[in-house]
Amino acid sequence: MKIKRFVADSFPEAMKQAEEQMGNDAIILHSRKFRKGGFFGLFAKEKCEITVAIDNNYGNSISLPSSSANNRTGNKSVLRSEKDSSILEVMEEIKGMKYMVEGLREQMAESQFQARSRQGKILHKALMGREVDEKLANKIVKTVETRMKEEELSQPSRVREMSIQVIAELFKTPQGIEFRDRQPRIVTLIGPTGVGKTTTIAKLAAKFSLGEGKKVALITIDTYRIAAVEQLKTYTDIIGLPLEVVFKPQDLKTAIDRFLSYDIILIDTAGRSPRNEDQMADLVKFIEAANPDETFLVLSATTRTSDLQEALSKFGTLNIDKIIFTKLDETTCYGPILNVVTHTRKRLSYVTNGQNVPDDIELPDSSRLARLVVGDDLLA
Repeated sequence: MKIKRFVADSFPEAMKQAEEQMGNDAIILHSRKFRKGGFFGLFAKEKCEITVAIDNNYGNSISLPSSSANNRTGNKSVLRSEKDSSILEVMEEIKGMKYMVEGLREQMAESQFQARSRQGKILHKALMGREVDEKLANKIVKTVETRMKEEELSQPSRVREMSIQVIAELFKTPQGIEFRDRQPRIVTLIGPTGVGKTTTIAKLAAKFSLGEGKKVALITIDTYRIAAVEQLKTYTDIIGLPLEVVFKPQDLKTAIDRFLSYDIILIDTAGRSPRNEDQMADLVKFIEAANPDETFLVLSATTRTSDLQEALSKFGTLNIDKIIFTKLDETTCYGPILNVVTHTRKRLSYVTNGQNVPDDIELPDSSRLARLVVGDDLLA
């Protein structure tokens, strides 16, 4: 094992020296700050020191006992094996320390990020103002500045268009409900209370029934609110679609079997508080009974970032396939939508922008979404 000490004016400088001389596999054993020079302790300059180690022989120094060895050599082999096992354990711990240091290094790099152009700084500030996650904002600005020439970075309109392109790539292409060979297509909508699941499922039902001529059936397990059942029944009566109300998970399979000849079965679930473990456990039972082809998490664009994070942490255990965002017409801050899509790595699906059924629902264009995130006044 090779151990070496590096001293510099800052920890990033010391780490850079260590990486250049010891390589990416080196790990930091110790770090400290101290003062050096000066006159009788006065005017001393602060220095940063790290002690780095690397085992150049790791992976080559472990020998296995020979199957043909006699008892005398076998005992030595056992001792060697025990020693090698201890070495492996130590090296695994060192690897863990290395990953931890790499994580800290990334955090340091993020905290020290600075856009290199004036328009890049304006872009970064604007994205942060629109509640785009700081790391994500750093990534967007860095990508924009990397792709553009120096003379282009001084042109606000060019920077804006490039930022829209970069953000659109992060959104990817939104995808709707996928109709495949299996019929019917069973789709469930889940999400917190008050996000508009019932209205959204009515819009989807009208879209596929009236707009695409598909045979649609609806099931609701939202029996906690009488108004929710009545609301959905009103919609299905107007459109002319069948509706089943299910109270228990064991009855859900029977309800689904009634609609086996249909193209799609849409299942509306009761809004669940992510903090209520009993409600979440109850929802899991219904989802398991439904065995859906696709599960859509419905979120409101008006929800605070912290509440979105909590919802994602709880509902994320339910094998979400895609995400629907509602109430885009009730906010001017669209950064959290981008945060959710990039954080979950789930494909964005439908968005709604009003209460009208079936009109106010669509599969959005990724460039249009990016323009909403950027805003019209971003680089003005």
